[in-house]
Amino acid sequence: MQLILTVLIAFLVVAGLYQVIHRLLVKRATLMVQRQAAASTDAVVLPILRNLVGQHAPTTSQLVADVWGKGVLVFEYIVDLTQLTPAQQASLTQATVTAHIQAHDQMYQVTDWWTYEKNLHIEVAQLSNEATKEYVHDLKKLEQ
Repeated sequence: MQLILTVLIAFLVVAGLYQVIHRLLVKRATLMVQRQAAASTDAVVLPILRNLVGQHAPTTSQLVADVWGKGVLVFEYIVDLTQLTPAQQASLTQATVTAHIQAHDQMYQVTDWWTYEKNLHIEVAQLSNEATKEYVHDLKKLEQ
C-alpha cells in the first residue's frame, strides 16, 4: 500500500512540474512573438503617425491581446487630441491612416478607431497568425 502511495505522489509531483515548466516555456515563447510583432507594427505605424501629427505622435504601442486572448496581435496607439492643431486633427482620419498603412504593407490593418476623454485610440492588427485573422474576421461580423 505504501509503495502505491509513493508512486502516486511521485507521479503527481512529476505531472505538476511538467505543467509548470510547460506553461513557462509557452508563456516565454508568446512574449517573444508579441515583442517582435510590436516592434514590426511600431516600425510601420509610428512613422505614419509622426508624419501626420508631428511630435505629438505616440512613441509606443500597447498590446490589446490580454483582453481578447493569447496570440491576438493587436496594438493600440493613443494620440492626445488636445495637443494637436486643427490642421493636424483634420489630417488624422481613419481613412488616411488606413490608406498609408495599406500602401506600406497588406499585413497590417486598422481594426478600431475611437475617441475617449480627448484621446484618439487607434488599434492596428498584424495579420501574421490565425488568431489575429479570426479576431479581425469576428470584428467584421460584429460591424454588420
